Amino acid sequence: MTNKTHYEQLEVPAAFVCAQQDDQFTDALRTEAEQILAHKAEILSKFLLMEGTVHGFASRLDPDNPTIMNAYNQANDFIAEWAKAYL
Repeated sequence: MTNKTHYEQLEVPAAFVCAQQDDQFTDALRTEAEQILAHKAEILSKFLLMEGTVHGFASRLDPDNPTIMNAYNQANDFIAEWAKAYL
């Protein structure tokens, strides 16, 4: 989902775990996506911003970095709970 049209066309509940630094899902795009989805009250959405992370933090783990490991665990718990509730 790389442009605002994707969020305008979204018709199902969606959860987003976002890295603090992300050249692909920039702060501006994330803010725009949040605003678009906030106006779609019938579609549940939630954004979780993980401080101290970069794009790909959950797929390229650094077990020696407590910030990344904490973010990874929080992201997994968040998505698991979202999936149980909405899928």
